[in-house]
Amino acid sequence: MFPLKRLVQLGVTATAATALIVGLTANAEAAHGTLTLKYPRGHTIDVTNRANFICFAIQGASEADNRTDANAFFYADGSCSGTVSVIVPPNVHSSFSPQNGLVFRPVTDTAAEDRSHT
Repeated sequence: MFPLKRLVQLGVTATAATALIVGLTANAEAAHGTLTLKYPRGHTIDVTNRANFICFAIQGASEADNRTDANAFFYADGSCSGTVSVIVPPNVHSSFSPQNGLVFRPVTDTAAEDRSHT
């Protein structure tokens, strides 16, 4: 009986690992190009070719020049939870109140508000 239980546990573990790898591969596309963040004191940071659907802490950026092929979603908090504060489409410059979280999403992602990004 013990070997059967162990075999079932290994099967469940292998299935979960495969699902995780396949899920990450499906979302591994990147926002191609550069998004320049500007901060209130004037310094800038370039974010280049970053993965979609991943939250990046940006600590108080107040402007964005989006030269990527993806929408840039900004959040007030650094964990990208809650409501989206600002969306900056590709090839658009925008100024806004300081934001702390950034997520790239493909322009074709119609369910952007509902997708997990952590």
